[in-house]
Formats: sequence, C-alpha cells, structure tokens
Amino acid sequence: MADLSRQDVIKILAVTAAPRLAGVDLSGLTLNGLNFSNADLTLANLSGSNLCNAYLRLARMEGANLDGALLRNANLKGSNLKGANLHNADLTGANLTDCNLYGANLTGARTHGAVGLDVT
Repeated sequence: MADLSRQDVIKILAVTAAPRLAGVDLSGLTLNGLNFSNADLTLANLSGSNLCNAYLRLARMEGANLDGALLRNANLKGSNLKGANLHNADLTGANLTDCNLYGANLTGARTHGAVGLDVT
C-alpha cells in the first residue's frame, strides 16, 4: 500500500524544486502528468503506478521499482535509472535520451516508439 496519496505527492511537488521521495512507496498510484523533474526517487516503489505523460527529467531513480509501471510518453531525459526494475513497464513513446540504464531490468518492457533507448 502506498505511503502517500496523489494529493500528498502534488503538495510535495508544489513546494520544492527537487523533492526527496527516496524509498517512498508510491505503488499503484495515478501520477500521470505530474512533474518529478530533479526529484530523488532512489529506491522508491513505483510498481504498478501510472506515470503516463509525467515529467521525470534528471530524476534520480537508482534502484527504483517500476515493475509494471505505465510510463507512456513520459519524459525521462537525463534520468538515472541505474539498477532500476522496469520489468513489464510500458515505456511506449517515452523519452529516454541520456538516461543511465546501466544494470536496469527491462525484461518484458514495452519500448515501441521510445526515444533515445540504446539497446546495443
């Protein structure tokens, strides 16, 4: 069960330019369209969350759990997703330009139309 509600998250994002949400359980929340740019989401649990059209530019998401998360058309440009769990995540149309995906689990992730995803 999530530690915070969508309204709680909106309040936090409104009062700080670089919110610290490290280790917070946000699983299953509808967070679509919210601006998490520069947020610290290290080790956060975002499994099953709806982050479609969210702004996650330069977010620190090392080791975050995004299993089954919806990230369609999300802007993750420059984010650090090192070691993150993106198993079965929907990254359709997401911007992953300059993201650090070293050690990230992308097994089963849907990446059709994702920009900047280097799978070589």
